[in-house]
Amino acid sequence: MKKLKNPKKFAHDLCDWYKTNKRDLPFRHSKDPYHIFVSELMLQQTQIKTMLPYYYRFIEKFPTIKALATAKSETVLKYWEGLGYYSRARYLHESANKIVNEFNGTFPKNLKDIESLKGVGRYTARAIHSIAYNQPSVAVDGNVMRVMSRVLLYDKDIRKTKHMREIETILEPVIIHEDPSVFTQALMELGALICKKTPECEKCPLKDKCFAYKENKQANYPVSSKLKAKTQHNFTTFVIRYNDKYLLRKRPSKGLLANMYEFPQFESPFDDAVKHIATLTQSSIKAINPLTTINHIFTHKVWNMKVYEVVLDEPSTDLVSLNSFPRAISKAHQKIIDVIKEKNLPF
Repeated sequence: MKKLKNPKKFAHDLCDWYKTNKRDLPFRHSKDPYHIFVSELMLQQTQIKTMLPYYYRFIEKFPTIKALATAKSETVLKYWEGLGYYSRARYLHESANKIVNEFNGTFPKNLKDIESLKGVGRYTARAIHSIAYNQPSVAVDGNVMRVMSRVLLYDKDIRKTKHMREIETILEPVIIHEDPSVFTQALMELGALICKKTPECEKCPLKDKCFAYKENKQANYPVSSKLKAKTQHNFTTFVIRYNDKYLLRKRPSKGLLANMYEFPQFESPFDDAVKHIATLTQSSIKAINPLTTINHIFTHKVWNMKVYEVVLDEPSTDLVSLNSFPRAISKAHQKIIDVIKEKNLPF
């Protein structure tokens, strides 16, 4: 690993570039830590272009911590619907309640207090602390690790926590030379826009300070271990309907997609799964037809869903209209609703 030369100029050049080239994003127009908190959690596992419509809708519905804290959990999930990784919405809601109950409704300023919020890890806490409160807290995420790995020819596994801490330590005497809020956002932005997997080095304000660029080794960095293979789960999924009404059921209150709604599905072959339909509906079956196959990818697992349309002979009291269902449906099963519309089933 090389040493960073002239930290002051490094910080100055980076921040000058950011002020001219930064993207115009809504959460950058606010120093409200709550708004920054929402944006940071939404951006976990999600690209900005995907996240922005949800951010606008969420902030419009819950403009303040109190508004979020007093909302029903099902309403919060509904306004997160389609963004995925729903634990983030539950963490936001729990954190809002904690802020109201333990911090008198004011977002905490102390770094340890921010870290105490649900769903907030070291990076997120430091990002909020730096961006909202202009504190020299170094926030290191994947983008930052990629940039600094190339700048310093850092050849250690960037997925390991101890190596992220090492980069933090290197950046601590650098961030103090500029406005910390600007520096933190600038380093993230550089990783997002310029120092990508395939970097655009000629546009980079740090190329004269980057050892990977000087030695033409950009493709060798960063070094990262392979992710574990995702586990595969095979489901038989039933779209049970009578005319234009459908059966949805609520998932358990804990675990993956907690409290979300979905079409009934069973991790068993078709012949075994179909035996559950009578219990679910208390109605006789008119027809069962193959509908589609959907593969939905989570962080650590894949759902392989063979989906069947089940047409009932008579109505069931639990059937609902998908068009006006007021509660959140999991993203995996939103894909099924898209297929229902495409195939012009009653809706």
